[in-house]
Parts: sequence; C-alpha cells; structure tokens
Amino acid sequence: MKPFLISLLICAALICGGCSNAKDDTTETVPVRPVRYMVLETQTQTLNQSFSGTAAANREAVLSFKVSGTVKTIPVKVGDRVRAGDLLAQLDETDLTVDLESARAGLKASQADAKSAQTNVYTTRSNYDRIQNLYENDNVSLSEFEQARGNYETAQAQLQAANSRITTETTKLRAAENQLRYTRLTAPFDGIVNNVAIEENEEITPGSAVLTLSGLGKLDVKVDVSDLHIGGIQAGMPCKISFPALDHETFDGRVTEVSYGATEAPTYPVTVGVLSQDIRLRPGMAAEVIFDFGKAGTEAGIYLPPDGVGEDSGGNFVFVIEKGADGTATARKRKVVIGPLTGKGFLAKEGVAAKDLIATSGLQLLLDGMAVKLLDDPINQW
Repeated sequence: MKPFLISLLICAALICGGCSNAKDDTTETVPVRPVRYMVLETQTQTLNQSFSGTAAANREAVLSFKVSGTVKTIPVKVGDRVRAGDLLAQLDETDLTVDLESARAGLKASQADAKSAQTNVYTTRSNYDRIQNLYENDNVSLSEFEQARGNYETAQAQLQAANSRITTETTKLRAAENQLRYTRLTAPFDGIVNNVAIEENEEITPGSAVLTLSGLGKLDVKVDVSDLHIGGIQAGMPCKISFPALDHETFDGRVTEVSYGATEAPTYPVTVGVLSQDIRLRPGMAAEVIFDFGKAGTEAGIYLPPDGVGEDSGGNFVFVIEKGADGTATARKRKVVIGPLTGKGFLAKEGVAAKDLIATSGLQLLLDGMAVKLLDDPINQW
C-alpha cells in the first residue's frame, strides 16, 4: 500500500502546482494608453473667412480657325507676348485663292451681262416709244405695237435678272474674301500665348483649338463659397488675396461676379479681381481669398481641434481627461455640440468648458473609462 500512497501524494502535488501556474497565467496587467492632449481655453477667432482658388487671366480665349485646311505657319510659341492684330497662325490659302478668283470672274461676267441688258432696255424702249406714236396715228398695225412693247418688257426682265446675278455674285465674292481672310488667325487683344495645340502641316477642322491667349495685367481668382457665407458677399465687396507661392503675401481684391445659383455641391462660384498688376502674379497660381463680413470682427469662445472631435451615431464627441489624486488619468467620452469649422477649429457650443483637458489624437483607440497617460512631451515620451 505504501507505493500506492506515495504515488497518490505525488499526483496531488502536481495538480496543485498546475492550478497555481494557471492562476498566475490568467493574471493580466491592463495597459495604460498614452495620449496627446490639450487644455481648452477661451480664444478669439476672427470672423473673416478664407476660400481657396486659382488665379486666372482676366481675359482668356481659346482661339480657332473658322475654316478647315492645312496649317502653313505658326509664328508664335508658348510664352510669347503679342499685340492685338498680330498673326498667330495661318492656313494654306491656295484653294481658297482659286475660289476667290472664280468669284471675281463670276461678278465681272454678271456685271457685263447687266450692262448689255441695260443697253438693250434703252434700245427697246426707244423703239417702243416710236412704234407707240405711229400706232396712235394709225401708221402701224396692232401686232407691230404689241411686238415692240413685248421686246421692251423682255429687256426689262433680262436687266432685272442680270442685277440679281450681280447681287448673288457679290455675296459669293465677299464670302470668298472672308474665307481667305479666315486663313489668318490674329490676336484679338494684347496678351501672352499660354498654349499651342497644333503643329505646322497639320490638317484641322473649323472650331478645333489652335492656341490659348491670356490677357496681360489683370488676374481673377475664382472660388467656391459655401451656402453659409454666400449671403454676405456682394459684387464690389473688397477683400484680400494671399498667394502661397509668394510667401503668403497679401494683395487687395474686389468681388466682380457672384453666382445666383449653386453648383452640384452647396457652393456658389465667386470671381474676385486682383487689383494689383504685380509682374510676379501669374495665371495658375494657388490663392486664398479672405472675406471680411463686417460683423464684430472677432468671436470669443472655446475652439476644438478637428483631430480632437469624433462622430458616431449619437453625434459629435470628445474624450475629456480626468486626473486622479494618485496621478492617474481616465478618458471620459462626452457629447459636444459644435459650430462650423474655422481657422482655429470647431467652435464648441455645448459640452466642454475652459480648462478641460481633451485628447487630441487616437480617438478611435480610446474607450470611455480607459486609463490613459498624458504625454506632456509627445516626441520623447511616446
């Protein structure tokens, strides 16, 4: 029996040891998540609003030919400055020159026919007058009188037809002259060639883009303004325009056009003219248009950073950090009511107060009641 008792005691000891190890393995330490945070305070936010846009030439035209043909020459290139009336491109005019000469010949023939018809009218009218006098004195027969009158009326009809042909041939000649003139594409205003879309010896059709000409000097900036602010913008309203490419240097501007209707999004196109003609300003530059809506100028309140505001089915929320007496901290989820996004963030209308601590990153990883560690120096403490 002793060996059996010894074995039983050994098994019991092993079982107890295994239970002790299992208990130790299930003991877990809840991690404390480090968070970036900020202390809320009352700030003053200007009521000015800025909108992004792109500078464009005040006058810009995509030029094309009115006739088809082969491109003969393009005497300009991108970046060239041209004056109104300068030749920009020309088509081969050989065929149209032939058409023009044909129209001129047709007009000359019609004019000759009209001259001959006019002479015939004079002749038949003189003969008609003579026969009429003889007929009234019973010196010629009725048939001779009617023949003379018929010849005169026929001559008049032939003259009228010849004059009509002159009108037709004149119209053809003017059209041929226009067609020949349309082979020359000239600058409609002073400007800079921005783009050349064709090459010499290329066949083109009427309306095909040839080049883009931008006017010199004045620039416009087109921006899309939200429905929250469009009511405060009117034509002639002064504003400021900032260009990031020029280290955000600011220039004076003035609203020139305000669209009455919205685009597909709830925004309204607004065109702002740049009053300066600084040679550093060029079409295509990014710009920020700053509107002063002329209210109190500033608005005081608590502003929440965009990264510190979350949204779920219950609305917007933040995580407020509560410090414990023992140096610990806990994240508490709190519902907030916010206003529109401004340059300083979302204006908090309800839910937070000055001196509250809120998490500013990693909201998707936080839970209500989670222990957190505040990072006073996020770079070195992370």
